[in-house]
Amino acid sequence: MFRDGINRLDDQQWGEGKPTWTEVPARITMHTLLCADFYIAPSREDFNFQPDGVQWWDAPMDKMPTRKQALDWITRTEQATIEYLTINGDIGLLTEKAATAGKGQTKVHWLIYALRHLQNHVSQLSAECKKRGIGAADWG
Repeated sequence: MFRDGINRLDDQQWGEGKPTWTEVPARITMHTLLCADFYIAPSREDFNFQPDGVQWWDAPMDKMPTRKQALDWITRTEQATIEYLTINGDIGLLTEKAATAGKGQTKVHWLIYALRHLQNHVSQLSAECKKRGIGAADWG
């Protein structure tokens, strides 16, 4: 669904939207990707929400990732997530505290929270596609 939403947009639509970040597809995507990486990061302190010094919520569009870069980032994050799940295994996911969780949640509880949070933003991207007349992102 995430990839489909990005693929539905053309380069102009990618950076267009109201002044708030929640209505600009590139900014929605950047927030979603950074959060996805944060949830599996080794520590809160070492995670950088401003890669390359870019404040994604108000950076000029030429500093934002392109659609291709975002799609590549999704692939890297998927691979990192699979590695995170594999390394931690059932016992680690169920018993160990998540490194980036603010309230000491276990890794599995943190990932459940992450799924809800990321689903919200992927749905925002889908809604932007629908609002622009290119149809909602496909769940498949």
